[in-house]
Amino acid sequence: MPRTTPATLSRRMIVDTALQLMDTDGYAAFSMPKLGDVLGIRTPSLYHHFRDRAEIMAEVARRVVRETQLPERRSGDHWTEYFVELSTNFRATILRHRNAAPVLVQFLPRDIMTSLYETAAVLLNEVAELPKSQHVLIIDGLERLTIGSALVESSLESGAAPGSARSAFPNVDAERQPHLAEAVRSNERDAEQLFIASVRAFLAGATNGTPALRAP
Repeated sequence: MPRTTPATLSRRMIVDTALQLMDTDGYAAFSMPKLGDVLGIRTPSLYHHFRDRAEIMAEVARRVVRETQLPERRSGDHWTEYFVELSTNFRATILRHRNAAPVLVQFLPRDIMTSLYETAAVLLNEVAELPKSQHVLIIDGLERLTIGSALVESSLESGAAPGSARSAFPNVDAERQPHLAEAVRSNERDAEQLFIASVRAFLAGATNGTPALRAP
């Protein structure tokens, strides 16, 4: 990474470098002095652009959320497909920066998220057969399901490769947990497929199974 000077330093450069450091070394190893060293500046120079470490972390979280690809509404797709794709894309974004997942949880950018959720609320408002009382359940529930799933997978031990079919329960013991072990052996879905199935099951429950979850 090229060295810089306080004159050429920018907020975006600081945030991008902080995220790169976390991706490479992990969140626990991140520090302001290390960030300054990589940028080729003294640590106090960072505070010309940010009030403190927390503000940098908040911008890192915003950077991750903004990286998420928003789905397009396609003709013929059931409305739930938008939420399946959005949740899958958001989870994938978090897992691309799995070392920064704790930052996202602590500094979840509610301003950006609320704007995205307004778009979701508009879509839900168009679903005449869906009671308005279920709108917050769907939006809030999918947020928790998506972030929770990404956090669990991002913290997997080395016993199971991330994304593998065994990653749901990598440490199951066939002698002590025979029924769970049998269920794991029977599972043919990988981690992403399990997540998508969970999202569909959640949406089915949130809509009481009606309307159907897929377009005919």
